[in-house]
Amino acid sequence: RDQARPRRHGRLRRLLRSVQRHPLPWNIQGWQGTPVVSFADIAAAGGPADQWDALSTPAKLQILGVIGFLEMWSETSVVLKADGQEHYVRGGKPGYYPSFQGRMPHPVPLDLWDPFGFTKQMAPERKEKALLAEINNG
Repeated sequence: RDQARPRRHGRLRRLLRSVQRHPLPWNIQGWQGTPVVSFADIAAAGGPADQWDALSTPAKLQILGVIGFLEMWSETSVVLKADGQEHYVRGGKPGYYPSFQGRMPHPVPLDLWDPFGFTKQMAPERKEKALLAEINNG
């Protein structure tokens, strides 16, 4: 039950680390008079706190808005029940992330968790081993 948050945060951390190691080649476009900031400018700012400070306020709000939406989506009982799940505090599966398919007003090509369906083909023993590795590695 208490494994859901560390698993979710570990996945987010791995995603952000991947983006940090492999920066994208384009600029973040300015919004309503804010300056255009390149990924090189952000990387040259220093550590993570300095990089956050190098972002414009609209960019920070966009990041926080997307993370807030994803958190809300994963915690909403109605969405979980549509997948036949319960919230992890009420006996559901820790770390489960509900599907976007057929629930958005526009097409969403891939789900956030297991977008290509690799884990659906795994044997239960392999899934258990991968879950233990994910919990241990954060």
